[in-house]
Amino acid sequence: MKKKTLTAAALVSALVLSGGAIAHAAAYDSSVDPIVTLSYLTNQFKNEILAEVDKRIESITGSLEAYRLERENSPQPAVTPVQEQTPAASALFEVVELGYGDILYASSACEIMLRAGTVVCLAPDANQGLADTTGGYEIYNGDYLTKNHMCLIPRADGRGVIAQSDSVFIMVRGDYYIVKG
Repeated sequence: MKKKTLTAAALVSALVLSGGAIAHAAAYDSSVDPIVTLSYLTNQFKNEILAEVDKRIESITGSLEAYRLERENSPQPAVTPVQEQTPAASALFEVVELGYGDILYASSACEIMLRAGTVVCLAPDANQGLADTTGGYEIYNGDYLTKNHMCLIPRADGRGVIAQSDSVFIMVRGDYYIVKG
């Protein structure tokens, strides 16, 4: 008897719960939580997007065509041949060889790059030196220059470099002078 009562109670509970679920589903409003289906995406949404893209392409094409016609109908400036110009001497790098003790001073702002050998910075002011533009730091009096780093001697105030090895090769762009050591 208990078994029949228990089964009947389970059956009634199942019917009540399923009835509540059916009632909830019937009251479901899809505008609150719309479900996007694959057929909607392929049949309707894709066509709307493609139509919008086509409109924009036509608009841009029309603008470009109008611009092209305007350019064709406007008078063109006379073309003058470009003459080949030789750069000024200070715009070119020059390879300079220094011996031990030789000093290279800047006559004005110039760029240098150590290619071979060892050189030390010379700067009369302890707070100013050469700018290592490759590394982004200051090279002070007595500091060694790094090979293949572009350095800037900002002005001719006694700044330069002194060779610390027998054969030093430096690329220089700008005005300079050498004092033999």
